[in-house]
Amino acid sequence: MKKISFIFLILTLFSFSLLAQEADLEAEVEITADNETEFEDEFDDFDSIFDDAQDIEEPVAAEEPVEKAPVQIITSAFSSMVHFSGTFTGDVGLLYVLNKNDDIDDKPTGYFTFKNTLNMLVKPSNIFVIHGSLETGIDNNFSMGVSSLYFDYLLFDHLYITAGKKSISWGNLRLFNNSDYYGSGTYTGGLIKTGPRYVDIFAEDGTLLSMELRYPWSFGTITFAITGDKTSSLEPDNMNYYGSIEMSIFNTNINLFAKRPEKTSGKNAEGVVDADKVKKNLVGLELKRTIFGFDTYMQTIARIKNLNKLTSSEGYQYIVATAGLYRLWDSFDPNVGFNIEYQHEYNTETPERHYDRLAFEGGVKRLGKKNNIKIGVMSHFNITEKHGYTGLTFIVSGICPYADWTNKCAVGYGSKYDTPIFMISSAISLTLDY
Repeated sequence: MKKISFIFLILTLFSFSLLAQEADLEAEVEITADNETEFEDEFDDFDSIFDDAQDIEEPVAAEEPVEKAPVQIITSAFSSMVHFSGTFTGDVGLLYVLNKNDDIDDKPTGYFTFKNTLNMLVKPSNIFVIHGSLETGIDNNFSMGVSSLYFDYLLFDHLYITAGKKSISWGNLRLFNNSDYYGSGTYTGGLIKTGPRYVDIFAEDGTLLSMELRYPWSFGTITFAITGDKTSSLEPDNMNYYGSIEMSIFNTNINLFAKRPEKTSGKNAEGVVDADKVKKNLVGLELKRTIFGFDTYMQTIARIKNLNKLTSSEGYQYIVATAGLYRLWDSFDPNVGFNIEYQHEYNTETPERHYDRLAFEGGVKRLGKKNNIKIGVMSHFNITEKHGYTGLTFIVSGICPYADWTNKCAVGYGSKYDTPIFMISSAISLTLDY
């Protein structure tokens, strides 16, 4: 991480040095408003990028001015190639947790969190773009680090190359792909997550280094990716390999994908292999289609244990099928939308073997006289293990400049809790995109 931060700093200092050198040039180029062009970047991953910085204007000096001196504008490589943007979010509020399962004082507590992401983009041409993001924040502790540093390159007008420190995610699933609610451990206030996170095949791997190659063709896209969490050893056995063939047939999006994990998975520092931690190959199929205005999608993913026994359950570690339905009505006020997903897991290495889960999120926005009120509901429930949690959010936007009033309440219940957990919070939420 220190090496990546150092590279990010050097790149930034180099850009400022380039600006200083340009300002010292004697040759000035005169341009007019007709020559201005709008910045467009098809590789940009960020929601908003600053327009080109304002040019520096310098009038031509004359000892005996008779007429207006023409305005000369210095073109700067810094302003035309390097662009910055950012996002700031912060919350200041009160939180109350009633959790009789742990020895926690049932007293309201204050909390303060903020996160700031500074994005940098360097675009010397339409085929080559460098991205970087520096994140700082305060939650329980102060944190600072480079969250991404990678480049995009278009080779021969057909092959898209992305490489560096960047997370990759394939697929259309929204709810079961949320790491806050799925994975291991607990969520805020002791809420227990309702199942593993299966639907993202990249989730279990380190993302210190990644490379993605995309080749568009007449019916879709062929994608190849590599990830690894060791920059000191780029041996083939230390890397994870992924492949995807995505196509559109009869208005249906079809994606076939597979993964070969690193062969060194399960090894500890001494080189001893733990068989329970060795990752197996993954294969999957995903479909998506819009029917009567509803986005419908499904995914089936399987972890293969034995290639010679694919016709029986002994050939698989698990098979997970997920289906979802999404719709937003935004042609009238108030806007209404919902998203629901159902998941079935067949796992040959657990006593229960079959697990069913349900996830739902819905909401209404543009309520009230000023259309500034939002109400949202979310619920995640493990049907087989009979536990889950449900939350309600009430937001009033624009009570102050850049500020929303956010109120939340949630309850965790079911077989995993001795007694239900109740949570309630109220906060001023600040947001700024710059």
